[in-house]
Amino acid sequence: MIIELLNGTRFDIADYSLKRLFHRIPSAEISHDTATVEGRGDIITQTTILNRTISVELLYIAQDIYDYYLLRDELNELFTRDDAFYIIFKREPYKRWKVKLAQQFATEPNPRMEPFTVDFRTVDKYAESIADTSTIKEWDVNKFGWNGTIDWDEDLTYTFNTNLFVVKNLGNVPIDPCESELEIIVKGEFPNGLTIRNETTGDIYQYKSTLSSTDELVLKGIRTLKNGISDFKNTNKKLLTLAVGNNSITVEGGTLSSIAFNFRFLYK
Repeated sequence: MIIELLNGTRFDIADYSLKRLFHRIPSAEISHDTATVEGRGDIITQTTILNRTISVELLYIAQDIYDYYLLRDELNELFTRDDAFYIIFKREPYKRWKVKLAQQFATEPNPRMEPFTVDFRTVDKYAESIADTSTIKEWDVNKFGWNGTIDWDEDLTYTFNTNLFVVKNLGNVPIDPCESELEIIVKGEFPNGLTIRNETTGDIYQYKSTLSSTDELVLKGIRTLKNGISDFKNTNKKLLTLAVGNNSITVEGGTLSSIAFNFRFLYK
């Protein structure tokens, strides 16, 4: 198991005389809101997906009782952090979970070895791919295992220069810029504004001002930036989402030089 900090620093638990015995990743917690209707009983009016707790069973290996005390302090430092961090399981090296320590953990003193459990509470509902789509061709087929859905020979790209193309979301969760990373970078000449349609989801985004060949329009989360300056007021106040699988996208209103989609795949 790998611990990855938000700054990219990584720690392999094997370097801390730890061995992962097994881990449990349950489904996300589900919360139902109900209403009581006379003659029908309770009716579910809304369902909310919540975060989950990941339990990891670890084994520490000490040389003697004094080594145990040193190791105990190192483990307290490794897992007890104010900031969130990522955990990566080596058998699923293409994805990571953003977590915090869920609760106190204890290691029983032993001069040799002893198992113990650490619980992590996810900060985000879903796991995410370690690489994003801007670096997808740099993925190592052996390291990332291609998630079982990515073919090395597949013509997989997320930068386009035509007005009709397909964006592939290879995770199993839709991408919503209100909840997860999505950056769309547009360059081209659009004298009367720009329209981007996701024919798969029905989403329509419109930018109602002029774009010249030297301008760069960036849709980053819920923000619209023209040359680095917020310009959300000149939009139709709508956002683009990506469905699971293929998304048919059209760009209208002018001549497109390039459009890039940067995001991470999400996994339930």
